[in-house]
Amino acid sequence: MILQKLFLIGLLLASACASAETIAVIGTGNVGMALGTEFAQQGHTIIYGSRSPLGLKALDLAKKTQGDASTATPSAAASAAEIVVLAVPGMVVEDVVKGLGNLAGKIVIDATNPLVMDEPMVFRYGVATSNGEIVQAAAPDAFVVKAFNTISWPSMISPEDSEGPLYVAIAGNHPAAKEKVAGMVTAMGLVPFDLGPIEVAHWTEYAAVVALNNQFSARQNFELVFRATD
Repeated sequence: MILQKLFLIGLLLASACASAETIAVIGTGNVGMALGTEFAQQGHTIIYGSRSPLGLKALDLAKKTQGDASTATPSAAASAAEIVVLAVPGMVVEDVVKGLGNLAGKIVIDATNPLVMDEPMVFRYGVATSNGEIVQAAAPDAFVVKAFNTISWPSMISPEDSEGPLYVAIAGNHPAAKEKVAGMVTAMGLVPFDLGPIEVAHWTEYAAVVALNNQFSARQNFELVFRATD
């Protein structure tokens, strides 16, 4: 699996470098770290958007990221990028998007889940629609793609540690944007599959709630993953 991932990265690197883009990763937590470092390996330039862009956490992450990675405020990072990745707590994503400025024509990858913790390690779904739809409504002229919200950050970095191929569900209204994101997923050693328009993003977000509640429960644990059936 490691060799497969390296092969995929190498296979796509030439085309990725030819069309290398600037990606703003909004959020410097584990998901932002995983996606930022993985996308950097594909030849993209990464700008981490942080409320504390000169803080040690953000600067250290940029230093550890391959290539010419840097930090900026979220709005400045988004303004300089062709692709914006949302890796922030799910319940603040609408406010975050509204604070990013004009996102028209940009691909916006929403990796968030609307999680509300009612008591320690007990989660519920926190919105009436889905975060994918909320992001699209907040940035109507952006090409929003829901992705990466059903896979753990360690699996983003090391999919070879899984017992089989890991599938990443994507949803969105713009075919070309989904195709672009699917290529980025493939280059990570993961397998993309298209669920349909952004309205179905809630399916994957509910799956994340189920998986988290199981992970932290006293019941027998199970692994919630997507697999191809043919």
